[in-house]
Formats: sequence, structure tokens, C-alpha cells
Amino acid sequence: KAETRDFVSPGDIIELRGRSVRKIKPLAITLPIVFQDEHLVVADKPGGMAVNGNRYKTVENAVADLSGSFLTPGSLSRPVAVHRLDVPTSGLVLLARTKKAQILLSRAFQERRVTKKYLAVVHGKPATRGRISTPIDGKSALTRFHLIRSVPSRNFGHLSLLELTPVTGRTHQLRIHLRDMGHLIVGDKLYAGQQKTILGKGLLLCASELIFEHPITRKNIKLRIDSPAKFTRLMDREAKRYASDE
Repeated sequence: KAETRDFVSPGDIIELRGRSVRKIKPLAITLPIVFQDEHLVVADKPGGMAVNGNRYKTVENAVADLSGSFLTPGSLSRPVAVHRLDVPTSGLVLLARTKKAQILLSRAFQERRVTKKYLAVVHGKPATRGRISTPIDGKSALTRFHLIRSVPSRNFGHLSLLELTPVTGRTHQLRIHLRDMGHLIVGDKLYAGQQKTILGKGLLLCASELIFEHPITRKNIKLRIDSPAKFTRLMDREAKRYASDE
């Protein structure tokens, strides 16, 4: 067994045993599965759950029993996430079932060949469409947005549903960009500062669409989920309250 102090010398043979995936205890939570085959799984993560990491309540633990077929070359003992979402963000998470899929999908994310779209309920009423290019931590960042719906609100002026496309992938990019634009995502306690927002419903941000090339079949895959029901309920409630005041 190799140790960190060992050096590799010409003629050495290196053998990797096992599936190179840490064993975990499956989590008894059933997540909606949007897509799956022998190479990958796409799950719909609820807000408040981590994708992975040193904790028990994670997406990887919740789908651990969805192991790939061991007849598939390079299959992993459990699905492994190839990207991450913030804990409070809900929506689509892509996991690999084989080592080859894991490598190729991770590379596709790094090279920005995966299109991700999000839905968010924000304060105010932005333009119909536009782009935000404010640098984040000194690095270039670009987000495109499209206004889907806006309703008047008694307490917040307006609430709006936006479709967001992050062209770059900076940490908390969407949350920071929308705050800087003056349209804080509803429920974003981390970036609210002195601004009042609606608490108790979580962060109203959802990863709603993934478009990518299948790493093995090379087919174009487009997956989309609907806006979470709580997004619609909140906007309908605010619109009714405003109408009742008139």
C-alpha cells in the first residue's frame, strides 16, 4: 500500500483497487429523478440539502442506492456529483455512474460546455431582458436574465420571476449579481444586508434546466423542471393582497 512519502521509480507498477469512491451510508429520502441511464443520474434537489460533503443529509447519500450496473465498464459503486449547487438552492443536480462519465462531465463543466438555467423570484421589476457583467472577487462574471412575470406587491413594490443564465461560474454569482442590480433574490438572508425580504420560505432560486452532450452516447440532452410551486403561490398571494388594498 502506497503512502504519501513514497516516490515513484522507473519500472514501478501502480495498481488501483476498489472503485475509488468513499463508502457512505444511504439516506432514506426519495428524491425525484428527472433522468437516468447506466452512465448518469439527474436528481431534483430540495432547498436546504447539500449536494455532497462531510455531512449526512446530501444528494449523494440520498441516491446512493441508485448504483450503476456493475456490468458496465468503470461503473462506480454509487453516483457521484459532477457539479454543485448552494445548499439553499433547489433544482437539477447531475451525477455520474461511471468513472468515464465522471471525468468527461466534470471536464464539460470546467470548459463551460454545459448550459445551466435558473429560475428566481426577486424584489422589484427588472427590464424585460438584459445582462449583468459586474466582476466578482476581481474576476470577470456574466449573467443573462429574462423577465417571465412580474406582480405588484404591497410591501415590496413588485416581485418578479426571472430566468437566469450564468455564462461564467463564480461562487454565488447569481445571488451577488442580482443584489448588485438592486433586485435581491427573495429569501437571500446572506446578501440582504439592511434590505427586508420574505423569510421562512427559503431562498427562491432553482436550477431549472440543464443542456449538455451525453458523455458516452454524444446525444444532446435537455432537461427542464417547472418553477417550484412555492414560487407561484407567493407571487399569486402578493398580487391578491395588492388587489384587495385597492
